[in-house]
Amino acid sequence: MLTVTVSADDPLRVAADLLVVPVFKGGIEGPGAAAVLAALGLDAWPVTPDFRGDIGQQLLLSSPGLEARGVLLVGLGRMDATDNERLRRAAGVAARAARHAPRVATTLSQVHAGPAAVEAVAEGFALGAYEDRRHLGVDAQPPASTLTDVVVLTPSSQLADARQALARAQRYACATIAARDLVNLPPGHKRPADLADAIAALVADSCEVEILDAAALRAEGFGGLLAVGRGSSVEPRLVRLRYRPAAALGHVALVGKGITFDSGGLNLKRGTSMEWMKADMAGAAAIAGACSALADLGVRLEVTALLALAENMPGRDAQRPDDVIRIHGGTTVEVRDTDAEGRLVLADALHAVAQEAPDAIVDLATLTGSSLHAVGRLAAAVMGNDAELLSSLLRAAGVAGESLWELPLWDDLEHLLDSPVADLNNTGDGANGGAIMGGLFLRRFVGDVPWAHLDIAGPSFRPVELAGGYQPPGGTGYGVRTLLAWLERRGD
Repeated sequence: MLTVTVSADDPLRVAADLLVVPVFKGGIEGPGAAAVLAALGLDAWPVTPDFRGDIGQQLLLSSPGLEARGVLLVGLGRMDATDNERLRRAAGVAARAARHAPRVATTLSQVHAGPAAVEAVAEGFALGAYEDRRHLGVDAQPPASTLTDVVVLTPSSQLADARQALARAQRYACATIAARDLVNLPPGHKRPADLADAIAALVADSCEVEILDAAALRAEGFGGLLAVGRGSSVEPRLVRLRYRPAAALGHVALVGKGITFDSGGLNLKRGTSMEWMKADMAGAAAIAGACSALADLGVRLEVTALLALAENMPGRDAQRPDDVIRIHGGTTVEVRDTDAEGRLVLADALHAVAQEAPDAIVDLATLTGSSLHAVGRLAAAVMGNDAELLSSLLRAAGVAGESLWELPLWDDLEHLLDSPVADLNNTGDGANGGAIMGGLFLRRFVGDVPWAHLDIAGPSFRPVELAGGYQPPGGTGYGVRTLLAWLERRGD
């Protein structure tokens, strides 16, 4: 991963292949920009039709007379609207623009005083520089990035705090990249048993790991997970992670949907709807990434995570519409749509972990296309049964720069889950509000434990046309940084 350090060097004298300085819309220089432009013999930065200082824009200048070999101006938009998320995005833009500059220095973090700005800039560079080249040929184009080092320039009085913030940023970024790597694996490389092993290796330094195979799932009554996995030639797995710090201040549970590929089962998806279904395990990936960082961050909560892994395929023994299955704990479900499979594996895991009576449960799942219609592709929906828990997750998402919006769980819709042949059905027939119906279904399995459900179907994977800032195309690792921010603050 990219190496990021902090320094109090003078921007005009720092040795770098590229010096990145911020500017604001309206011709306003950011920290370091005025001195750099003066050294270049410019009274102001050049406004062009393609560079007006808007967020996401960048302009490369030659740099005669400076130690740095080039200068990159990055736009931050309106000065009065600049926050740490804009710094994160600008750093991501700079990382991509500087992919062939081995060493970069930047004054971006000086836009805001304090360690949070350093953290945002470091995260933006590390995440923006991410490339997944594991399956490219030796002559792949474009060539791999040569960017290896970023120096965040900060006043000497702030160096100690900046170094502490940098350490946290690097751990957050590393955990997010680990989740991206899992999501970006081709589906044939992460079938349930393979993904379980990859997760176990990822979290080995932080968590105790138990992997339940099909025989163990049958013995413990995980009927939903077994039913969803029946159509695949590879049996499902449940990965149980436990992080146990000394003198824990509480106990929280995390539950992740891990459908390694979702064909829809016998209710087969149409072709274009399958394009991103390797990302249907992004909830499990995000939790695994977050759990890999718990020990390094010194999180003071006990964390139990259940990751339900299965492949939803239309094989010869696939579950059928009208089947009735028995979820962990005994609740029966009429399967009206085999493509509403995520809630079946989550129901198993939610009920199982609720029996441990944690202080709170949070699940992450690429659950419904309906959430995209509700909040768009760049945000996740959150819903749950506890206002304080929801509020704390929304605050954590704000700190992390991950867009999150609360949806209601309308009690008046719950009767649509009734079934004449089982305790409930898995769709809520024709109710619209599919994201809410999914949440209402899951609520049945948590009892009285405070619980929140994040439907991350939109922001977990970026198509090329929506890539930008620190989010390259593909898996985003959405949720990792929100979970870590929430866990750290809850354990304070």
